[in-house]
Amino acid sequence: MWKNNLKIALRNLSKQKVYTMINVMGLSVGIASCLLILLFVQNEFSFDRFVKDNDRIYRMVLERIYPNHSTFYAIIPHSFGDVAKSNFEDIEESTTALGFTDFSLTYKNRLEEEVQFDEEHVLAADSSFLRIFDFELIKGSREKILSQANEIVVTEEFSERYFKAEDPIGKTVRAGELEFTVSGVMEDVPENSHFKFSALLSAYTFPFFSRENFTGFSSFTYFKLKDGVDPDALEAKIPSLVDTYAAAQIERELQQSWEEYSNAGNGYRYYLQPLSKIHLDPQYLEVQMKAGGNIVSVYILIFVGFLILGIACINFMNLSTARSAERAKEVGVRKVMGSLRHQLMGQFLTEALVISAVGVLIALIIASISIPFFNDLTERSLSLPFNLSWVLGLLALIVFVGLLAGIYPAFMLSSFNPVQVMKGKFTGSQKGKWIRNGLVVFQFWISIVLIIGTLVIRKQMDFMQNKSLGFDKEQILVVERGFSLEEQSLETFLGEVRRLPEVQQAAATFAIPGKENSFFGIQFQPVGSAEILTTKSMVVFDLMPETLGLELVDGKWFSEDTNDSLYVVLNETAVKVLGIDDPIGSRLINNQETPDGNIQIFYTIIGIVKDFNFISLRDEITPLVMQSNEAFGNGVGQFVVAKIKPDQVASAINSIAAKWKEVAPEQAFKFSFLNENLDTQYRAEQQTGMMFSIFSMLAIFVSCIGLFALSAYITSLRTKEIGVRKVLGASVTGVVLMLSKDFTKMILLAFILAAPVAWYMMEKWWLENFAYSIDVTLGIVAASGLFVLIIAWLTVSYQSLKAAVANPINSLKTE
Repeated sequence: MWKNNLKIALRNLSKQKVYTMINVMGLSVGIASCLLILLFVQNEFSFDRFVKDNDRIYRMVLERIYPNHSTFYAIIPHSFGDVAKSNFEDIEESTTALGFTDFSLTYKNRLEEEVQFDEEHVLAADSSFLRIFDFELIKGSREKILSQANEIVVTEEFSERYFKAEDPIGKTVRAGELEFTVSGVMEDVPENSHFKFSALLSAYTFPFFSRENFTGFSSFTYFKLKDGVDPDALEAKIPSLVDTYAAAQIERELQQSWEEYSNAGNGYRYYLQPLSKIHLDPQYLEVQMKAGGNIVSVYILIFVGFLILGIACINFMNLSTARSAERAKEVGVRKVMGSLRHQLMGQFLTEALVISAVGVLIALIIASISIPFFNDLTERSLSLPFNLSWVLGLLALIVFVGLLAGIYPAFMLSSFNPVQVMKGKFTGSQKGKWIRNGLVVFQFWISIVLIIGTLVIRKQMDFMQNKSLGFDKEQILVVERGFSLEEQSLETFLGEVRRLPEVQQAAATFAIPGKENSFFGIQFQPVGSAEILTTKSMVVFDLMPETLGLELVDGKWFSEDTNDSLYVVLNETAVKVLGIDDPIGSRLINNQETPDGNIQIFYTIIGIVKDFNFISLRDEITPLVMQSNEAFGNGVGQFVVAKIKPDQVASAINSIAAKWKEVAPEQAFKFSFLNENLDTQYRAEQQTGMMFSIFSMLAIFVSCIGLFALSAYITSLRTKEIGVRKVLGASVTGVVLMLSKDFTKMILLAFILAAPVAWYMMEKWWLENFAYSIDVTLGIVAASGLFVLIIAWLTVSYQSLKAAVANPINSLKTE
């Protein structure tokens, strides 16, 4: 029976080439979209799941509670790792890692040539790191590795890039005055990991790790729990560590009791973050090793994938019902000849399965062709995994889509009354009309929601890129690796850069807007007040505020003519939090713990800078204290920032690079632009916006195929009516408007239903991620509806014009 059904199905589909092609096109585009979304979503949920026992590994993270706000951090004081393991038997193993960015290493090859390693991400970790995380160790002993100072473990890619065919074990590399011996080679860190590093340094090399620290946020800390341990129960014990260890250090440093400090609104809430959920944790954490994903966007994409597939299936239903008039006689003849209803249903379902199979095959081709472009967009390395599970999944998809798309047409077409059909009295039922119209409304409801979402995302991206941040971000060149220069070389380099005709101003700095890890936390207490201000600190050289174009509200900037080591400049938010009426000349106390005991350093406020967004538009502006580099013994800045004159960028880059080569011939010249650095903060949102745009357009395309089907169906039912109207003098324009009126009503209904849903989703789900955001205006919503309406009119106009210009004599003939 199935062979006969298959032959008949192929014969019928080949006779109706246009409808078959439209059906297959709609299904293939919809399925290809779903496959791409599935690959992306699968990749997002796969992060860190490759690690053995990942369900028992947790990262300890922090919510730092301030009197007026809270900030979440991925890094915590490094000493908590050891004391937690020694205090809690639930922990099987703990490890601590400190991240370095823009790390410079050098190596002398066999020809005694010095090769420089410019690594963006390097970790310093203890010996437990590779026992908890089972990255494959290609060379070296897992039990002994990183147990001694001055060891380095490199990735396979790192080894091949620098050591070529040489065996790296035993090789010596240098970082400034430190030397490291290669003791192991490990596999490259997979892309679907929250880790990002090309080398591991032994933490025991750095004295910092041996010093007790329970208040300064510095390191990533991970625990591997014993089998069967309840993480919530362990998390409930963590506050006792804070009370025991952190409280004592805070009391020593601030000369204030822990109770007073807590009652003032300060607090530390440490909690455990499952390893497999780090990438998609909805809580934004500062100082991540690399940017995480967005769980809301992932869920929305899953929803969009199902909706696009649903739209494609709806198209099949509408196309099938559009052909119901011409297939009615076929059904009538078959029933008269003795065919049973289940046999007819089997025939129609076979046709649906054939179209579904062809659609899946073409979808695979479309997806394969599209993957390179999709990877460029998402910055992934996705591919179609043609393995047994995927083959079985595709077969299940064929059956699912075939049944989903074909079940309603099969029921509807097989239910025709043969007597009425053979008499030529077949007409569609009112119930069928409502179902078909409802499906089209649903299709365009989806499309309008997606388009509104896309427009809101694009508007928000434009807003963030164009919003005044309170400083100049255009034409600002950032020269990185300032630490590579000695103090005298830095001064020479700065002087040479300032004298370049392409440069307006230049300065060195330890921190620049947008790089959150270049700012550090610090606490101040106004003289004569019990209030403690916990703030971010921005350490700058002279002329740095002027180079960035920061606006001074009151007082003065740091000066080259004075020693500014005990002066600070506050932003407006810091002044408000402190509640100082006359801040200029007021003094702040900073308590510091030294080997010789606790000391107090008094700073004088000399200026107030207008609030500027120094981190991200996701967050409100927080208190900021600007300190002079002179407070830290001058030293070398991490960055050199130059304000370039208009239309002089290319020339300035060449000139500054030449000056760098003169003062640091052995160091590579690395630069970036401030506006580009700031834009990278929102790369995930930009990718989401692009994906929404693409899938919104595909949803409209597939929906228009459905609209084309319904217009064809309705036009076929009204053929005689159109003929009569034309005989009575109706114009082509009148006929087109008449046929378009019903579709316009459906689009307007879809718009009315979609607008509030889209507004709520974007306002309450997505825009809430940003402290500074646009409003979802009536213009955005109306533009989306108008766009869909125009597309729908263009789609319907083909069928309407075709019917309107037809010869009425042909349509009035009785067949």
